[in-house]
Amino acid sequence: MVIFTTGDLTSFKRYNTMMKIQTPKYITFITLKYIREVSPYFRKTSALNDLGWGGQEAQRDAARANWNESKTIPLKLCYLCRNLSMSDPERKTLELNSPDGKSSCILRFPDPGTASEWFNLIHANVAILMRQCIEEANHIMSSAPNSGEIKHIGWLSEQLSNEQGTPTWKPVFLAVTDKDLMMYDTAPWSKEEWATPFQSHPLLATRLIHSGQRTNPMTGGDLVTFGTRCGTRNGVEMHVFRVETQRDLAYWSRALVQGSHGAAVLIKEVSCVCTWQNQEARLNLHYENGFTLYHANDDKMFWSFPYEKLRMSGDDGNRLMWLDFGTDGEHELDLQTCPKPIVFVLHTFLSSKVNRLGLVA
Repeated sequence: MVIFTTGDLTSFKRYNTMMKIQTPKYITFITLKYIREVSPYFRKTSALNDLGWGGQEAQRDAARANWNESKTIPLKLCYLCRNLSMSDPERKTLELNSPDGKSSCILRFPDPGTASEWFNLIHANVAILMRQCIEEANHIMSSAPNSGEIKHIGWLSEQLSNEQGTPTWKPVFLAVTDKDLMMYDTAPWSKEEWATPFQSHPLLATRLIHSGQRTNPMTGGDLVTFGTRCGTRNGVEMHVFRVETQRDLAYWSRALVQGSHGAAVLIKEVSCVCTWQNQEARLNLHYENGFTLYHANDDKMFWSFPYEKLRMSGDDGNRLMWLDFGTDGEHELDLQTCPKPIVFVLHTFLSSKVNRLGLVA
């Protein structure tokens, strides 16, 4: 409906305007016209209804709030962060990302202090919910074969490089079990999702290499990060992760260090085939007993040394590893593949044993 009038009604309030329209002084023409293009705007009750959010709980909340000027965003398994999808040098905004990574909500506050207060409040609640989710996930996975106990979970950002070589940050959901470090694109809900990370590394072959603050080139502020090195058959794989607070940094650093030490005690023994002095052999690393080299086809032993005998170890990054036992000689082993996994396992065993003695590895 479009209304045309010959009088000036801008100075009248709604009630007075309607009265004036009815008086002869103001000659008014009313024209009715159907406009297909704008019909959706008349039916829309709130722009907040366009804000999607992943998960069944969020869909139920959206249905309940369909006719209200409000939107409920569940904090369960969501990712709270700053300066991720948009630069905010003034630190007035917060970002909430849905568990499935498909929806996000950016909240802007009048000043950095208010933004920090809300960040701390939401962050504390998200942390509580994460602990509840660990219990739920372990209950779900209790019937799955060969599944480890989930110890720590949470959202971080992993540093990647775009086509131009510029560093970028991508959200990644991490889980630390009693044996593995697992990475997911989205927060897993079901048994099938928990069982299919896009990447995983055994904790025995994973090492925390650095942690602390560094400058964010986008905003000039500080980034809180830590890095990992993982020994794989393709060599050493490195990851750099970003967290939001110093408490998060301590949480993940402790999870990885204690997790690798716990995995050493739990697994205790690792073996790999090798060649020693042109003879097929099998190298056994035992958490308590040290190094033992067996014949490949039976339990006949070539030699055995405790960890205390080891003076030096090294590898060529390709297939050779050297173990120097001082006066007992140096042994060269051809592992027939990249030696990094067994080298990292050796370091984890030694670190765990030192930690058990109450020393800092």
